[in-house]
Amino acid sequence: MVKLLIFVFAFINLWSTAFAQTELRPVLKFEKDSVKIGEPIRVSLSVAYPSEEQILFPDTNYSLLPFELIKKEFFTTKSTKGISLDSVVYVVSTFSLDSIQTLKMPVYQFIGEDSTGWFSNEASIKVLQKFKGRLPEKPVFEYDNTNHPVALRINYPYILIGMAVIILLLFLFNFFFDRPIQKFIFLFLERRRHNSYLKLYDKNIKNLEKELSIENVEALLVNWRKYIQRVDGQPYTTFTSMEIFKVLPDKNLRDILQEIDRWIYGGIDMKDWRSNMEYVKQVSIQLYLKKRESIKDGKFE
Repeated sequence: MVKLLIFVFAFINLWSTAFAQTELRPVLKFEKDSVKIGEPIRVSLSVAYPSEEQILFPDTNYSLLPFELIKKEFFTTKSTKGISLDSVVYVVSTFSLDSIQTLKMPVYQFIGEDSTGWFSNEASIKVLQKFKGRLPEKPVFEYDNTNHPVALRINYPYILIGMAVIILLLFLFNFFFDRPIQKFIFLFLERRRHNSYLKLYDKNIKNLEKELSIENVEALLVNWRKYIQRVDGQPYTTFTSMEIFKVLPDKNLRDILQEIDRWIYGGIDMKDWRSNMEYVKQVSIQLYLKKRESIKDGKFE
């Protein structure tokens, strides 16, 4: 009696599971009726199913013999009134010599932890051959020795390896030969800054030629202080004329700066403002040349 009940319950369970699964009818279709050997051709696999169910198409590992898979294209699921339509296009090719070749593919339906495979119709296609009759036992092949242009491709791994080797050699060269690369870079940057300063200085002189005013004189001196501060590292922009003299013990420079101060704040005429500004310029040039020699000696501060 117990065995009979177990059998009845098992039968009911199998019957209800089978009843719950909706029979699917996948459709497989080639895009055209014939294909050449080795020519890519598209074959579509589509299926309609209840939207609440889960469907899986064959992946790239599925055997499509006698065809070879080139790629797979997916399309967005379309659902209408509880029915979904899914389709996948497989791009395949064949190298088999059979004149008629067929293909049949499954769609997997998942319910719970179980799955059922529903096979499509058997799609067939005609394979076109350029020759007629049977293949000869010892075929003679035609040779083509003409040159054909080949698109050049960039080999990025080799480029990266080459760049890494060059950087390593430059590092070793720079390390064992007293840092010539750093000296070159610092000297180059220093020269660019100095040339920019000279252009600005010439612009200030042109403004003074047009109008000898306090604003134009102060503009020249502010740019001069900023430049020598960057070159020498001293806070010249905050120094008075006497404090600059303590750092740069140049009597002529002290006298010139004091004469300029008297002209700005006391209204006393300068004897020769062009000569004074030229001397100020020469002081900045001497500091620049001193900085270049320091860089050549390996001091990059």
